[in-house]
Amino acid sequence: MRYDPRMSAGTKDPLGAQDPLGALYRPIAADLSKVEDEIARMTTSRSAPLQALLDHVGRFAGKRLRPALTLLAGRMCGGVRPAHHTVGAIVELIHTATLVHDDILDESRMRRRVETVNHGVGTETAVLLGDYLFATTFKEAAALEDRFSSRYLAEIVGIVCSGEILQVHHRHDLLMEEATYFRIIEAKTASLYAAALRCGAQCAGGDRATGEALASFGRQVGSAFQIRDDVLDLTGSEDAVGKSLGTDLEKAKFTLPLLRLRDRASATDRRSFDKILLSDDPEERRTILAMLEEYGAIESALKTASALVASARAELGRLPESPERALLAETATYMLSRNR
Repeated sequence: MRYDPRMSAGTKDPLGAQDPLGALYRPIAADLSKVEDEIARMTTSRSAPLQALLDHVGRFAGKRLRPALTLLAGRMCGGVRPAHHTVGAIVELIHTATLVHDDILDESRMRRRVETVNHGVGTETAVLLGDYLFATTFKEAAALEDRFSSRYLAEIVGIVCSGEILQVHHRHDLLMEEATYFRIIEAKTASLYAAALRCGAQCAGGDRATGEALASFGRQVGSAFQIRDDVLDLTGSEDAVGKSLGTDLEKAKFTLPLLRLRDRASATDRRSFDKILLSDDPEERRTILAMLEEYGAIESALKTASALVASARAELGRLPESPERALLAETATYMLSRNR
């Protein structure tokens, strides 16, 4: 399988000149193809039923942002080595496993314009497939020669899962603090971005200060990515985003826009908000969308994402100028403008 920088992995949407990812991927296209080869190796099974499922989740492939960050970090710190292709595949499969489990928790029917595993073959099989993918990443991480990256990636799986558990625990929690939201997204999303960059630097022989600066960049960019994702869940188009939307409201998950609405609403609207959020009536829940606009909650959340991106770009300023540093800065900006 070869990577074509003109195409978004797993989709038929061209990455043309208008998409900043086109510029990001061109210098690393050959190495991304090797990451794809590693993903194919890790997701090959002698079991026909398992292979069919692995082939199906292969259709969930997105933009390969996390492997791309691993490769750019490697180029910044001395050059890409075979270990980077393996690490890139590991971080992508950790991400894929979380998607499978997320779809179960949200009872989603569509993921990147493809039927979700839980909707297609049931929850039991989907749980086991997600577990299989996590087990595969543990095995591959354990085999890495670089022991730091091996331990880091194994630890990240637990951190990601802990973030998901914390989010489930706080569903329907009308008093959840904003600080808890940020703990959730840092664990379930941002930590994997940080790991992709930190291990990319480590496997290239980068010094600790550089690795930590890149990890900090990744955490802030990953948090901005999740905030944007949470906004899209409320305001996006399923045709454009390519997955089931509205699950945060349906499952009463307090994301940043909803927290900002709750905290800005008048006493009367706050009582209505609490009642609607806990309602089982989808028509009632939709009235929250108008409240989000009225109180500027979406704009407020996006301003926070923008501040995170600005801080992430400032973190890059600690590192020497290079083409890779410029591409990472462009990637950070992309997090704010993406619509899927």
